[in-house]
Amino acid sequence: MTAIILAGGKSRRMGSPKALLRFGDKTFIEHQVSILRKIFDEILISANDSSLYKNLNLPIVPDIIPEKGPLGGISAGLIRATSFHAFVVACDMPFIREEVILYLKGLTDDYDAVVPQTSRGLEPMHAFYSRNCIEPMQRCIHEGRLRIIDFLPEVRVRIVDTKEFAGLDTSAQSLVNLNTVEEYKKYCNKKTPDGNNS
Repeated sequence: MTAIILAGGKSRRMGSPKALLRFGDKTFIEHQVSILRKIFDEILISANDSSLYKNLNLPIVPDIIPEKGPLGGISAGLIRATSFHAFVVACDMPFIREEVILYLKGLTDDYDAVVPQTSRGLEPMHAFYSRNCIEPMQRCIHEGRLRIIDFLPEVRVRIVDTKEFAGLDTSAQSLVNLNTVEEYKKYCNKKTPDGNNS
């Protein structure tokens, strides 16, 4: 199966590419790749600036239709993927857990989308999608409906409440994404994005 890391965002609120923020002795994306390699045969990076991720030696998949947000990146990744299902994760989610991903993976057989749900709502950038999602995704893109969840009514979806995998991730921290400097400092050893102590 394939994993797709979404790394094409503009990171306006963070001020620098979130994928390259430090997490321990690795960057966010290096840490994600180290975990995903244990689970997946293929890892793709969804990004338009391939120069940022050359050191990873992984295929870089640019958007087919530029400026369409995560939905554009996911659909391009699914088209490029060699597997029927793919796991999609945003590059600003450094706390991903192998056990949670495997749990979601185990639910994919009968569904086109397996999407966790927290108190914040659906978490479509830590989810599995099948190739059956490509056509409805592209239809949404052409119609200007760019929320990832807009296409879900057109496919077979399994919503997974975090209570289901509470024993694997009691605080659902694996689904946390970091958008701001304040969030980064709060969750990542209270350091600023440049690595200096705050």
